[in-house]
Amino acid sequence: MREDLEKFFNGNGEGNEVKLHGKICVKMNSIGSFTVGTTCIKGMVKIIRPNMVIDGSDAEIEAEVDDCTTSDWALFFLTPSARCVQFKNMNVRVHIRNLHACTRKFAIFYNTAFGIKFENCRLELLSEKQLNLMGIYNNGNLDTHMETRADNLVINDCFIKTECWAEEFSKECRVYGLYNNLANSISVQNTFLYATNRGEGEKQSAIGVYTNGRFGRFVGNNIKANGRHNKGMEKEQAHAYGFINEGLYSLISSNNIVGEWGGRCVGLETSGEYTIVSGNKILSTHTISGRSVVSRGNRSEITGNVLTSTSRNARLLDLNAENCIISQNIMAVLMAPEECQSGCGIYAAGEYTRGNSITENMIRNVRDAGLFISREAGTVHNNMVYSYPQTVRQAYSDDAILRDRLDERHIRSIRE
Repeated sequence: MREDLEKFFNGNGEGNEVKLHGKICVKMNSIGSFTVGTTCIKGMVKIIRPNMVIDGSDAEIEAEVDDCTTSDWALFFLTPSARCVQFKNMNVRVHIRNLHACTRKFAIFYNTAFGIKFENCRLELLSEKQLNLMGIYNNGNLDTHMETRADNLVINDCFIKTECWAEEFSKECRVYGLYNNLANSISVQNTFLYATNRGEGEKQSAIGVYTNGRFGRFVGNNIKANGRHNKGMEKEQAHAYGFINEGLYSLISSNNIVGEWGGRCVGLETSGEYTIVSGNKILSTHTISGRSVVSRGNRSEITGNVLTSTSRNARLLDLNAENCIISQNIMAVLMAPEECQSGCGIYAAGEYTRGNSITENMIRNVRDAGLFISREAGTVHNNMVYSYPQTVRQAYSDDAILRDRLDERHIRSIRE
């Protein structure tokens, strides 16, 4: 069936539209190894033909994988020649049943082609053992503001779900909905991305979206990372990151972003310069160490968001960057104060925090401090703190008592 699919996709028939029909079952075998740059990956179905429209509205694709421990694998491998291919209405499910844990990677789609588009596709990937997973791995593989081979990826109105349900936790394991490696100008909109990792500790994590490419646009998505430990009381559990942005000039707006059910949960972690984060709902929940937003990107803007957390040691916005605008965010801790070990609204006390504008934010229900900032943090005014009688509205980082209370090294698991 794999060979039949390849011939069907890449054949020289009339027209550029390929329509799939019926239930298509694919079994993994050991052939089909491709080297891309320094990356060797085995693709079960290789696509080389450009300018195609592949329509799966009348089909279901199910892949059963019994062993993918000897190499990195992908169900579909798009070579650089497969430019401007569109996938419409695809319904793909992959079930991996490895005999043991490994540190290899598996992606439903591994893309190295320019201008690929996914429209109204449903992609699901499940592994029963520890394995690094990606729903879509978009590999530009070139750190440049010029064109890369995988630029201009478009994902629109899709559902992407990746899950690792391992019960042994001997290997490092990362689960991603989307992994964008150095490809520029990608666009992801109106898409549900869900990553789950049932692991333990910081070596196992779930990440809804990861990007380090330039000029990315992420608008109107529902993004969730889940560590499968819903009590939220133990720091030794898997970590969950809704969105990790390391790309320059990223636009992140109107999304619902959640990191939940882990030892450390972060809604959005951004370190890319010139990033704009606006109009999002960002949540860190069911965790002992929760950060709604962690910002390390200089010259960025975080405005008009709703930032919440049910962490027992919440920081709603953890800022360690310079020349940023932090304004008009509505922020709240949703955990009862007696359940919290510590809590801070805006924590801006890092060594690189300077020259920022932190204004007109509303901060509610934080246990210790509304704002804890360095004296070089920048312009700080008109922030509103509505919390508890013992809450300090604003304090500076040379306050030794508060610094000690908010020190992350004091975070401890709560044992029942």
